[in-house]
Amino acid sequence: MSCDSRTPCYTAVMTQTQTYTNYTNLDAKFWRIYEPGDRLVKGWTGEIEFDLSTRLLGALGILEVIFAKHNRDDRPDGQMCPSMSVGDVVVLGEHAYSVADMGFEEVTVNPADLIVDRTWREVLT
Repeated sequence: MSCDSRTPCYTAVMTQTQTYTNYTNLDAKFWRIYEPGDRLVKGWTGEIEFDLSTRLLGALGILEVIFAKHNRDDRPDGQMCPSMSVGDVVVLGEHAYSVADMGFEEVTVNPADLIVDRTWREVLT
């Protein structure tokens, strides 16, 4: 069966999910990407739903969706951590990416830098 003006075609939008974790970088001062030795406080862990067009953009497309989600007024981690900014880190599966001044850069996170038992406010006080 072919599609034409008499027989419309419908395509299903296939979605996927990806688990991710955000970390707030306390030492980058919003002007550089993560560097080993920076303190990274665990924020939100969740799943992001995206469609095939986002998936075709690869990790960058997914990271852009996550960045937008965590900079909205109704972001899911609004009481847990500040909005996402330069230096913060997103872990997608086995890969970590730091927010750069334009886009993201893949980084290798030192496990000793991860603070997972306190909020960013508790670490700063």
